Amino acid sequence: MKINKYYFLLLYSLTLQFAFSQDSLLTITSDKIYVDNIGNIYTLRQHTITKYFTNKQIKTFSIKTFGNVASIDVTNALRVLLYFKDFQKILFLDSQLSQNGDVIQLSNLGLEQVSLVCSSFNNGFWVYNQSNNELLRFNQSFEVNVKTGNLKRILNMDIQPVFMTEHNGKLYLNSPEIGILMFDFYGSYLKNIPLLHLSEFQVQYPFIFYVYQNKFFSYHIETFENTEITNIPEECKNIIYNGEYCYWHFPQHILIRQCIK
Repeated sequence: MKINKYYFLLLYSLTLQFAFSQDSLLTITSDKIYVDNIGNIYTLRQHTITKYFTNKQIKTFSIKTFGNVASIDVTNALRVLLYFKDFQKILFLDSQLSQNGDVIQLSNLGLEQVSLVCSSFNNGFWVYNQSNNELLRFNQSFEVNVKTGNLKRILNMDIQPVFMTEHNGKLYLNSPEIGILMFDFYGSYLKNIPLLHLSEFQVQYPFIFYVYQNKFFSYHIETFENTEITNIPEECKNIIYNGEYCYWHFPQHILIRQCIK
């Protein structure tokens, strides 16, 4: 373990330069990557999460007890959310990637079929309860303060959400065959954003950034303008834009560049 840690520290310090005057490269194999608004990079590899800080520190967190990590939300860099769907458990990590508080068992909150979880403001979190097609928001005391009711009935839509995220007081619920449903922080439905067949995206209001058919796009939520930013090679898994830089996720490296002006 000491040899591996030294190797990654050396490799990281040699290959990743956070001055960003030119393209920067992080050589590492990862299944998925996440980037917070500060520019810290998180990689998921099997059961291990690694955080690459902008100051070149590295921290890791590994857990196999609850199976695979279904989703990670780094919206709040001080309170990273991990969701273990198979075991219906939520775990929060602090900025140093140490466990923050007890594991949350969703069945203890009266929930049994939660398909999606994401962070919310003031240390709260949203869940999508698949059993009754309802969004619920829990505050930091694990009390429900928002309930939407059955969205399929209310909206008369056959929603099948696969991803959700909160940004700037709005919740974005992605149903690939319908679009991105937008809600306010009271859970009131605002509108449907007609971007179809997406698995995930990033919101930097008033833009949504996403990858579709080997192209990277921006969509303006207010003007509805859809703009192609760049082509991407087939081997690129995803591009994440954190409001400052684009992070190109390749199977064995991450390319960092300023692709949006």
